[in-house]
Amino acid sequence: MNNWWSELYDDQLAEVLLDSSRPEDVAATVRFLVEQLGLAPGARVFDQCAGTGRLSIPLAQWGADIVAVEQAVAYVEQARRRADEASVTARFIAGDAFEVVPDPPCDAAINWWTSFGYLPDDAGNARMLRRAFEALVPGGQFALDYPNVPNVYANWRPHQIDRVGDIVMLRESTLDLAAGLLHKHWTFVSPRGRTERHTTLKLYPPDRLAALLASVGFTDVRLLGGIDAQPIALDSPRCIAIARRP
Repeated sequence: MNNWWSELYDDQLAEVLLDSSRPEDVAATVRFLVEQLGLAPGARVFDQCAGTGRLSIPLAQWGADIVAVEQAVAYVEQARRRADEASVTARFIAGDAFEVVPDPPCDAAINWWTSFGYLPDDAGNARMLRRAFEALVPGGQFALDYPNVPNVYANWRPHQIDRVGDIVMLRESTLDLAAGLLHKHWTFVSPRGRTERHTTLKLYPPDRLAALLASVGFTDVRLLGGIDAQPIALDSPRCIAIARRP
C-alpha cells in the first residue's frame, strides 16, 4: 500500500515522539488499561499499531501475553530487541494493521497514541476497527486512544515546535472543515539534515467515533477523556473509547 505513514514513521519521529514518553506516564497508562479492560495476568492482548513497543513491553512486564502488529519493520526489530532486553515474551509482527488479525483471538485489544483515522473515508478507517473486533474473543474489550476533536477545534494550534536532543520538529496544521480532515506538514531539522512529510487525519467527534465502532459490531461503547477515567468533556485532550465485542 502506498501511504504517507510508511515514510513518516522513521527513526527521527521515533526519537522525538515514540521514545520520549515519561516512564511514569507509561506506567499510569498500563494501570488504566488493566483496570478498564478487566485484564488478569496471562490475558492475551493485541496491540494494533505497536510502534517500538512502548506499551506492549510494559504490558508484557505486567503479565500480559502480547501479540502486536506494526507496519514499520525497523520499529518491529527495535521492539523485539527491547523485549529480549526486558526478558519478556511478546510477539511482534511486521504487517498491515488494516489486515492483520491474530490467531488465536485475544481477550483485549488496544490502539494507542492516534494510530487510527489515517484514511480520508469512513469505510477505509472502519477496516482497522473491524480487524480489532475480529481479534477479540466474545466479551473481549477494545481501547482506542484518539484526539478529542471538539478540544482540537476549541484550542486550535496551527503551529507547534518540539525539540528532543538535536532534533527540532515543526508541525504546521491546516483544517479542511468540509471534509473533516486535519492536514499537517512536518519538518524535521537536525545535524543530519532536513526532512519534510505530510499527513492527513480524519476527524471524528466523539459521537461519530462511537457510531463507527458500533457499525463494525462493537457494543457498550464508553467515552473517557483520558487515563484518569473521567467522562469526556470539552477540555479533555483525548477521547478514549472502550468498547466490547458481544
